[in-house]
Amino acid sequence: MPKFFSLFLIFVLLGCTSTKPSSQPSSEEPTLLFSHDSLDVFVTVPNDYPNSSIVINSILHQSPDLIREKVAKKFEGDDLATQLLDSLPDAFFRYTLRQTQDLPENEIRYTFSVPTSTIHETLNKLITAHSTVYPELIYPLFQKEPSIPDISVYENLKLPLPCDGVPVPDNPILLPNAKRSYRNGIHRGIDFYANWGSPVKTVFDGVVIRADHNFKEIPATFREELLEITTKVGRTPSDIFEHVLVGQAIYIDHGFDLIPGYRCISIYAHLSHIEENIVPGTKVVQGQMIGKSGNSGTKPSSLGTRRGSHLHWELILQDAGGEYYLGQGIDSVNTKLNDIFSF
Repeated sequence: MPKFFSLFLIFVLLGCTSTKPSSQPSSEEPTLLFSHDSLDVFVTVPNDYPNSSIVINSILHQSPDLIREKVAKKFEGDDLATQLLDSLPDAFFRYTLRQTQDLPENEIRYTFSVPTSTIHETLNKLITAHSTVYPELIYPLFQKEPSIPDISVYENLKLPLPCDGVPVPDNPILLPNAKRSYRNGIHRGIDFYANWGSPVKTVFDGVVIRADHNFKEIPATFREELLEITTKVGRTPSDIFEHVLVGQAIYIDHGFDLIPGYRCISIYAHLSHIEENIVPGTKVVQGQMIGKSGNSGTKPSSLGTRRGSHLHWELILQDAGGEYYLGQGIDSVNTKLNDIFSF
């Protein structure tokens, strides 16, 4: 059996184990051991091994997506950190050669590590940045003396949660006004972290104006190309947001009955399923099941996984001045949203 294929088998077999580096003499073949979380790799190679460069390159060129999943496991239960991890570039998720050590058995041990300290430092900076309130408008298609709705317009607004038992989150990044660096925009809604396939219900009576029954996920590479456009434009263009990033979505028109003086539209995004009877023109009532939560439109979905499942919900308000979103410009938005969703 060629040495390269032998090394590959060693890598596959040991990649599923958790162990500590050993100082025992190696055989004629390289040995490869992982730390308990697989974020450190220890490779021992005989001095006269002819293909040591192949061994090293096989570690340095491991898939960033696989390493990203390993790093994400360290943040299980932290929705904020997990979501921010998806916004970091692949350069953060690669093994680097940290140490080379000569062993007494005519061997060399190479230690590779994922730069977790750099990842932590970057996440902390992003968390600070995303905690800042951004009161800008949402780039309305029409504008005539726009005035952001005052908090008083929500005084009598009471709504049921769109997913039973899933409360308004506390993390600022999951709420309106949070910065979305990966698409150069501002978050306009609430990310309810519901499990994949959780029932999604309407928050108020209305008429369906959009239901993406035929939504198809775009390739991951094309999604990245579109996100590069947002950097050049300096904001999230409406076509990219509306037709790609919200994924499979339902839009419901509540007319002028929900908040006096404003036409209101609720959006239910990143769905995994839409009920067959939910089509444009269908009248729905408060509390009616219309679909199920998912992660469509997100990077994990474009990669074929179910990671990061949640319901993105937002409420758009329209008047002669422009378009706005629930919570826009409100400093204590979490407090107000908890008051609204106390139905």
